[in-house]
Amino acid sequence: MATFANESVSKLASVSAHNFSGFSSLWSYYLLPAIIAYPFLCSALRFRKVKSLQAKFKHGLQEMTVKEAHDIIAIISDTEFPALFEKGLQFALFRTYGIPSMSTLLVKTTQLSTEKHVAKRYADTGVLLVDMYGAEPDSDRCIEAYARLNYLHGHYIKQGKISNDDLLYTLSLFLNQPVEWINKYEWRQLTDLEICAMGVFHKAMGDGMNISFEKLPSYSTGWKDGLHFYHELDTWAKEYEKTYMVPHQNNYDTAVQTRQLLISQYPPFMKGILEKVISAPLDDRLREAIMFDKSPESYSSFFDGFMKLRRFYLRYLSLPRPKFMAKQMVTREPDANGKRYYILWDTAPVYVKPTLWNRWGPGAIVSLLLGIARPGDADTFPEGFEVKNTGPSVFVGKGQKEMEASKEKLKIERTGGCPFAVRHS
Repeated sequence: MATFANESVSKLASVSAHNFSGFSSLWSYYLLPAIIAYPFLCSALRFRKVKSLQAKFKHGLQEMTVKEAHDIIAIISDTEFPALFEKGLQFALFRTYGIPSMSTLLVKTTQLSTEKHVAKRYADTGVLLVDMYGAEPDSDRCIEAYARLNYLHGHYIKQGKISNDDLLYTLSLFLNQPVEWINKYEWRQLTDLEICAMGVFHKAMGDGMNISFEKLPSYSTGWKDGLHFYHELDTWAKEYEKTYMVPHQNNYDTAVQTRQLLISQYPPFMKGILEKVISAPLDDRLREAIMFDKSPESYSSFFDGFMKLRRFYLRYLSLPRPKFMAKQMVTREPDANGKRYYILWDTAPVYVKPTLWNRWGPGAIVSLLLGIARPGDADTFPEGFEVKNTGPSVFVGKGQKEMEASKEKLKIERTGGCPFAVRHS
């Protein structure tokens, strides 16, 4: 019996040693090299898109068209840096609240300064921006978004409540805030080619909104390319802020409602913490202008540390997002009723279709338990949207004649070509 036991133990030890030897060989020859190679693979694959773009534009920056700029921005915003491109646009809107001439109008109209209106008005702004950025520059979808925005702005421009400087400054933020957020926090910085695309695209956006660039140094002689335009408008905007971004109660009243909207999809017990988190990335000039408290140093350190960890993870441990996973915020085509819907949302679920999943899926049940708004709740407009009716309720069903005239003009002007011709208007 003892002999049999010894033989069994010996055989088991032999098998274990053999298995261990096999695992050791597998680890040495395959698993360990794969683990070592994986970060290099991720890094190499992540740079493929930008290298491909650089190779495509060997002809230089001066010949870049709006169509080409749109295609580059689509890569930046949909697959390369979707999260921080969107955050840049969100904080561009946030930054306008630091200018009293702009926040005063928002308070008077109550569109972004009262809890009742802020969610829908924020969603309306997103609807127009999605089509202005996402649709082809000369497409009907893009042109209709410009026409609607011009109608809504035109009402206040005629009354002298929106100045050209207000529009030019807002344009500068949509130009430079995504770039600054990406360059500060993403896994790589934008190239001159990509910044040039931002300049080309936003020069055409300004033209489409009838904004005068007379305040810029090269207005009379023209800009040589989008990079040149970017730096001039960015410099003007930063000087403008030094003079006009000052504390005002209207700034706070507007900013605080948007802050509440940004954290509305989180549990109530987290809101005090998230208010401090939102203040963490704000520079002192903006924070003081909107009269927000400064975040404790621990929050700023945590935020910076988290963003550094995220940068490392994306650069070395995360494979690039494939094209079929490109971020899509809203439906592109209307349904049988002519309505479109948000697909993704990170604030109140305005214009979101209350499907069974959206209304009663696991995430929706959690929201219900936490008292967070779900698609289909009151004041979420689950019937969807039409671009021609976006904006404050007072403008719903209005402006069709003005929009048609604007669309006809835009169809002639928005050819998708290079926007850098001398402009005197």
